Amino acid sequence: MRRLLIFVCLVGLQFGLISISKAGGWATTPISNLPDTIVAGQIFQLKFSVLQHGTKPTNGLPANPIRPELTLRHVASQQVKTFYAQQVGDVGHFQSSLQLPIAGEWEISILPLPFGNSEGEVYRITVQEAPPATDNWWYMGLAAGGLALAVGMGWLIKRISY
Repeated sequence: MRRLLIFVCLVGLQFGLISISKAGGWATTPISNLPDTIVAGQIFQLKFSVLQHGTKPTNGLPANPIRPELTLRHVASQQVKTFYAQQVGDVGHFQSSLQLPIAGEWEISILPLPFGNSEGEVYRITVQEAPPATDNWWYMGLAAGGLALAVGMGWLIKRISY
């Protein structure tokens, strides 16, 4: 009976140690600054925080710093873009410069590596179509022609008045 009790205690201790070894190592990544308007083909800044256990800002350990990986997926075409963020400012604050090539709905997920078992939130953003490029040379030519006509008329009027 005593051996059975010792065996049960050792098995219980083993399962307890396994559960402790799996504890921790997760983080949340709330986005703190997202532009009001995102236009296809234009660069925008995405700012977010990495919070260890959802509460404390962290940059990771000195020997193993956090390197957040951003995965953006276009909902309609399933096109995927991957970006990395850099730590900026205070502890736990990160920023990435992003450029999305096509308009539509995009899903953003942030994985704060090396917190590999983090199930980050998925954010959905809408990217607007880029406005059509206008050819300003026509307007510039019209303005230059108008200015030349005004100068010429002024010179002609001054010449006739003498």
